[in-house]
Amino acid sequence: MATKTMKETPAQRKRRQQMEFLYGKKNAKHPLFQTAFHVHHETVRHCDYCGKPMTRSDVNDYGSLCEACYMKEYYGK
Repeated sequence: MATKTMKETPAQRKRRQQMEFLYGKKNAKHPLFQTAFHVHHETVRHCDYCGKPMTRSDVNDYGSLCEACYMKEYYGK
């Protein structure tokens, strides 16, 4: 039995290229939800004070410190 290979439509190609640009070629092959979940929970750096692993959201919110160290440093809590 012969199998047909489907050609990529221009819309599919554009979507794949956007995913590759945003998340890299390795992650672009997965569904968007799975890719976003992985990227969101990925450790990108560690806290400068305590060494706790930080995700992209933590880094965007608190910079180089985790939430607890940030609160101690700037608010004395």
